[in-house]
Amino acid sequence: MLMSFKISLLLTCLISVSTIVQFWSLNKSFARISEKSQASDTDQICRWPPQRVDDIHFVSGYNITLCIRLEARPLMSKRQKTYLLTDLFRVSRTIKEVSFDDLAALPRALWKRVKYPEVYHTYPQDVSMRQVVEAVKTGHPVFDMPQYNFPISILKTSTKVCSNNTKHDLVIVVKSSNLGWDARMAFREFMQRERARYPKLKVGVVFSLGLPRKRGGRLFNRDGNIISLPGTSGDMLDQFDGKEDVVMERINKEIENYDDIVLADYEDTY
Repeated sequence: MLMSFKISLLLTCLISVSTIVQFWSLNKSFARISEKSQASDTDQICRWPPQRVDDIHFVSGYNITLCIRLEARPLMSKRQKTYLLTDLFRVSRTIKEVSFDDLAALPRALWKRVKYPEVYHTYPQDVSMRQVVEAVKTGHPVFDMPQYNFPISILKTSTKVCSNNTKHDLVIVVKSSNLGWDARMAFREFMQRERARYPKLKVGVVFSLGLPRKRGGRLFNRDGNIISLPGTSGDMLDQFDGKEDVVMERINKEIENYDDIVLADYEDTY
């Protein structure tokens, strides 16, 4: 009788433990599903371009800052990439491979047979841009955060191209220097001729501009390195150095006349 009671008690305990384990496993499964679902939702919202315009809606406008998340896991060290010597230099067939660091030790005579631009491709990058772009497009985390992903506010936009009630087959965004009014005028005239040739194709054109520099002219300080912009572009910067009011007056006149400029709040050093 006592033996039967012990066996019954043992079976009851085993059943209870089994039930708890099954319940715990089920909870873990639900947790994993929930985590995957949340991660998937975050990926969908964080991807660029977004699937829904509502995902970047902010107050009365849109936040076009890239949504980028940092990968929590440490970046694994990668083996240095190597290249076939025959791909970089005009030499007889060989299976020898070299890395970027190996190039410095190669004999000077070999560099007379170097292949351009192939040798430039060996220069190592801080990050793999192909992987970063793919991660941003799919909404996945990246191992290196960009240093220049600052929020940008749009000060002026084109009502004839960017409003809700306009529809286009194609919209062309032209990055333009804020001093490039002659080039913008030439492009407008070109597009006018193209529209006459293809009247059924509705194409919108906007010029992307920033604010003019306050001071500096053609000289730029890049981490302590002084760079002088040559040519016509540098001459224009010198001509309008300290005349940001004059530049803005001309830009505002363009906006009034053509309504095809998207003006943002960053200082344009293009």
